Amino acid sequence: MHPFEEASRKANQPTKTIIEEISAEEFKVLLEELRKQLLDASMYFDIWEQIWPTSHVVDVINRYKGFFLPVKSALFDQFSIKICTVTGNDPRLPSFYRIFKILDTNPNLTPGVDVQSLRKRLKPHKAVLAAIKSYRNTTAAHRDVTTQVVERKPVLFDESKRMLKEFQGIFNMVYKAAENATWSFQTLEHNDASSALNDLNEQR
Repeated sequence: MHPFEEASRKANQPTKTIIEEISAEEFKVLLEELRKQLLDASMYFDIWEQIWPTSHVVDVINRYKGFFLPVKSALFDQFSIKICTVTGNDPRLPSFYRIFKILDTNPNLTPGVDVQSLRKRLKPHKAVLAAIKSYRNTTAAHRDVTTQVVERKPVLFDESKRMLKEFQGIFNMVYKAAENATWSFQTLEHNDASSALNDLNEQR
């Protein structure tokens, strides 16, 4: 068959969806990748919160601002990158979007989970996600260059924290239905940054 005829034949065939069938084991691998990304985001946010210049530690942070200021910025950069990964709509990403698309056609992987209700739980966080994505695109991962003046919305702490807790809850709901288990998104060392600041404060 002539190559052009072969290409035409393929073009006229029904288009397959990107995600059709997936085994329970493959789904578990995808969930693990999503968990790792979400755990990283949680760790970066926890440390970022702990080194916030509150009245208790602001003197220490100012004394070592050559260290703490770039660390604080780098932590939020990484947090924004991880959040954009777990919420991205690229089908190659280990994201909630990809998980939900799979469950649309493979509901047997998570018996009893209402995917539409999970999607609705993400909607209230659209504004903070848009701000995080803007920050990621203009500052953290790369800089979008434009000749137009673009107003960048601030990424608010409380909204980000609520969003992160919601993501953790959604993940555990899916994981429990799939694997009959849940995960903590705090490591054993999650208070180390606070402990280090307290030690430095006592050495004054």
